[in-house]
Amino acid sequence: MKRTRFFFANERGNVAVMLALSLTVLLGVTAMVIDVGRLYHEKRILQNAMDAAALSGAQGLLTSEVSAASIAKELASKNTFPVDDGDLTITSQSIKVSKQSIVPMTFARVFGIQEASVKASAKAEVGLLKSAKRVTPIAIEHTAIPNETELKCENTGKHHGNCGYLDINSNGASGLAENIINGVELEVGTNVQTEPGQKWGPVKNAIETLISQDAGKTKCQAAATADFSCARIVIIPLIDSWDGVNGKSTVKVVGLAAYWIDRLDEPKRIVGKFKKVVTTGEIGGSGPGNLYGVKLVE
Repeated sequence: MKRTRFFFANERGNVAVMLALSLTVLLGVTAMVIDVGRLYHEKRILQNAMDAAALSGAQGLLTSEVSAASIAKELASKNTFPVDDGDLTITSQSIKVSKQSIVPMTFARVFGIQEASVKASAKAEVGLLKSAKRVTPIAIEHTAIPNETELKCENTGKHHGNCGYLDINSNGASGLAENIINGVELEVGTNVQTEPGQKWGPVKNAIETLISQDAGKTKCQAAATADFSCARIVIIPLIDSWDGVNGKSTVKVVGLAAYWIDRLDEPKRIVGKFKKVVTTGEIGGSGPGNLYGVKLVE
């Protein structure tokens, strides 16, 4: 009996040792899971912040590299990851933002690991759009931007029966008006048919609809502050020339331009102003235009 009790006593000691070792391993795994989770979370929000800073900064490149840097810094700070000039790499067409963040450890401190770092970077480019989805089917010669103030012609004879309208599956005046309100998808380099005639009644109603959609939106009431969230900012197809166009003809779209609608004026005129605008779409366009897009490339 004495030898049996001694055997069980040894077993209890072995179990205690094994339990202690298991607890140590369990604590180590817990430390790793919790702290790795913290690092993953920090990396994700840091990457989101860098993406946003780069995309916003790229829009500023339309003004200057200084403006791009200022915008990127401001947005990074708002997202609690401030950056300085040393974190930025800027060219005339791109901006890269990089940042390292130090994350204090919790359970890993048991193993002497006080903190760890995560890094993130993002690069965005700005460029002319080669296609867009909200295009207004009223074309203008590319030489008219940026100083032209009118879209609508007063006399169809000026362009051999045309007032700049494009027939993109519009099938007449009502379809043209609907396309002015909702926009159409169009790519630079596409050949499209013209839509002859003034069709002023439906066109006027469509333009008034766009203006009314911005009622109460302060930023949309002036060209300087309006952006692509405003219905009064429309995308206009650019063509080389109306020369040779006669009635129902074909013209080639050579660029896209953003235009802010100010008002309707007599006799039968749409008055506004061209301005540089950034919106979504596929960049890589060439030639004339003032409609830009930004995208992340890294």
